[in-house]
Amino acid sequence: MKVGVCACRGDNLYELIQIRGNDAGELLQGQLTQDITDLEAALSLPAAWCNAKGRVITLLRLLALQDSIGLVVPASLVDAVVQKLTLYRLRSDVSIERVDEGWASIAVGDTDAFDRLDAAGLLPDADCARSAHGLIAVDYSAADRFIEIFGSSDAFSSAGLGLESTLSDEQCATMKIRAGLADITSENTEKFTPHMLNLDRVGAISFDKGCYTGQEVVARTEHLGQSKRRLMHYRCDARHIAIGDKLSDDERDVGSVVNISGKDLLAVTPVALHDRSLTINDATATPVPLPYRL
Repeated sequence: MKVGVCACRGDNLYELIQIRGNDAGELLQGQLTQDITDLEAALSLPAAWCNAKGRVITLLRLLALQDSIGLVVPASLVDAVVQKLTLYRLRSDVSIERVDEGWASIAVGDTDAFDRLDAAGLLPDADCARSAHGLIAVDYSAADRFIEIFGSSDAFSSAGLGLESTLSDEQCATMKIRAGLADITSENTEKFTPHMLNLDRVGAISFDKGCYTGQEVVARTEHLGQSKRRLMHYRCDARHIAIGDKLSDDERDVGSVVNISGKDLLAVTPVALHDRSLTINDATATPVPLPYRL
């Protein structure tokens, strides 16, 4: 069973990469925006991997697994991430493996499901928790509350946690958009900086750690104290909106779609226009307040 961040059914949107070895933390510390030394206590953290120009290659979720560090990445980028990370391994004691079987995840988003998790001792009492079975649960409560649970297939079985009442991929994508959490796939990789995706607002960047790939661009943007273009949530009735489609202010193109699910979309647009409706495919895109401060 492959790992799918939103549901263990159909074609999974996400997969798991396991990083093992004495130098695993050092390798990731030099590549990711997140401070790896915080992972053991936090259990799970959001992060990004940037290229040398500070553009996001992929967004990922770090997992503190029993004998390794897990990277949950979009399925469309998993092969490229493994290949590129391997180039940085050099002679260090690190193994980088794509996990094809034995791991799974689910997402739930209703009160009954939360009650069942609580009864099974799986409901996090903080942002993240590990159960007695080794499952890692991440609680997203900034907007519409939903919980993602990651772990081995055996752990799911021993916990008696079935796949009923899980969110579909589309439902989970909608909830992530409403929470202001972007996804980067093969369609929009290496197009946006971390600040454009609001990663500084959702805890995916450490500004206290040492150098990492793309760090100069990220630090310079932070020290300037502003990012003129940022992620914003919009709602639109237009049909056939796709990632990369342009939003306009009726005079010129001012932004592009990052993610779309039903009527909800995330787009990087000028901050100065975030309180205005924009146009996409001859339809109106109305701004929706994000659950965090920009």
